Amino acid sequence: MTMLVSSPRMPSATSGPPMPQAPGESRDDNDGVALSVVLPFRNERANLPELLGRLRATLDPLRLSYEFVFVDDGSTDDGVAYLEEHARADERIKIIVLSRNFGQQIAATAGIDAACGEAVVWMDSDLQERPEDIPRLMAKRLEGFDMVYATRAGRRQAWPRAVASLAFVWILNRVVGLDSCPSRATMRLISRPVADALRQFPERNRYMAYLMPWMGYRSAEIEIERDERRRGHTNYSLARRARLGLTGLTSFSSAPLRISAACSCLALLGCLGGVAWVVYGYFAHGCGVSGWASLMVLLLLLHGMQFAALAIQGEYIGLSYMESKRRPLYFCARQINLTVPAKTASNR
Repeated sequence: MTMLVSSPRMPSATSGPPMPQAPGESRDDNDGVALSVVLPFRNERANLPELLGRLRATLDPLRLSYEFVFVDDGSTDDGVAYLEEHARADERIKIIVLSRNFGQQIAATAGIDAACGEAVVWMDSDLQERPEDIPRLMAKRLEGFDMVYATRAGRRQAWPRAVASLAFVWILNRVVGLDSCPSRATMRLISRPVADALRQFPERNRYMAYLMPWMGYRSAEIEIERDERRRGHTNYSLARRARLGLTGLTSFSSAPLRISAACSCLALLGCLGGVAWVVYGYFAHGCGVSGWASLMVLLLLLHGMQFAALAIQGEYIGLSYMESKRRPLYFCARQINLTVPAKTASNR
């Protein structure tokens, strides 16, 4: 089994990953590839034939050199076998088979690490994002933008879920201080300097929606139509999205810690005010303390706030603990049509 830790090409069993490069540094292994399309997938066998056909039909008329980097993120169907059959006849089809399901963010990272094109497009493999929009991303790139995002023209979701998603992203943007459009799709294009810069990030808990804007490269957006899923089912549940959002919040901001500290201070001030009121009532009016029911509710509220503050602190401690282990981002079980880089290093 081959261990991969941030490499522009997949290493063999006898080599480690390449040395990280500074943004803008040229690479000596790009083979003159103009465009790499990174396609993480999991159990998308039913969509792969149409996806591959539409990708070829879209890119062949552009008369540029391209490659497809498919990243299998723990599929249990025969999608890899299908791609292997086509990869034997077309070496532009690259395949990375991860040893298990590492999640979309890590699978995309593995694909970007392996991509060697001067421009890299990352998109989903479920055909909800149209391959036919790739030339529009490329055209925007020619205007001098290093990152080109795709935003959905219309959100085809049940309104409660859409409202909750919009509210969550709006709050997240305000807290983190970065811009992530609520209607932004997975599909995006990044230049070679941005792809190389992404390899400088050591964190294991990744939220690419904020990682890319954080770098500050010149960016633009195009509007796309997003199709309904026609085959298979989504692997991204609401709970998984919430966990990813929590990762983005804790990875890019300490605001929750400050908010919990502020709430604790307010609760302390409220308690001191309550004590002062009780003492004043006893000595000024000679009346005893009443309202035990409201007092119990207040105690429960304060204890709930304390536990919430502890949970927030625990989340940050857990995140720091996982990062301190310095585990590899992913492991590669197999690779097809990928060559070994000349430069190697021991870690990311």
